[in-house]
Amino acid sequence: MSRYGNKVIGPAAAIALVCFFLPWLFVSCEGRPLVTMSGWQLAAGGEVETSSGSEEVEGDAELFLTLAAPIGALFLLFLAYQRRVAIRSGALATLGLAVMSLAILYIKFSDIFSRAAEDGLTVELKYGFWGTVLAHVALLLGAALNLGEAESPGPSLGARGPVSRPSPPRPGGGKAQSGSSRGSRPKRRE
Repeated sequence: MSRYGNKVIGPAAAIALVCFFLPWLFVSCEGRPLVTMSGWQLAAGGEVETSSGSEEVEGDAELFLTLAAPIGALFLLFLAYQRRVAIRSGALATLGLAVMSLAILYIKFSDIFSRAAEDGLTVELKYGFWGTVLAHVALLLGAALNLGEAESPGPSLGARGPVSRPSPPRPGGGKAQSGSSRGSRPKRRE
């Protein structure tokens, strides 16, 4: 992977991972707060503290798939640093994972407001959710930068900068030398 796209991908993946554990959802009923849940709580379920005590909530394990993009992107960055993955391959994989994660988020949360209104609830998407969405969009942009660099003509860039190529051998099997005798130093006059 190239260094420019990776400068976006690395931090975006870290932000997406952190945001998964921050509040995603705030639910209230007639202005009275009921519950705030993180992405982890929404995915894993379990016991959640509500305004009326503790309540068991069923998780949605498909939300764990949204972690595939940031974890996969960080793994691909590691492989790029080790020079074990090509720029184009890493960018396409990151692109695919980010699109998958955004599609899952859209499918799961697109009708949440109408479903909540039917039950007389008000739902507010919190900063953890929006941070996750923005981080995945940044993963898309970083992958696009990497694809753009992989397809543009010019000097080849490796994970650590320009790749140097050895120069072709010179005729005669060695470096050009000055003077008429090979390997000998000029004699000093005394």
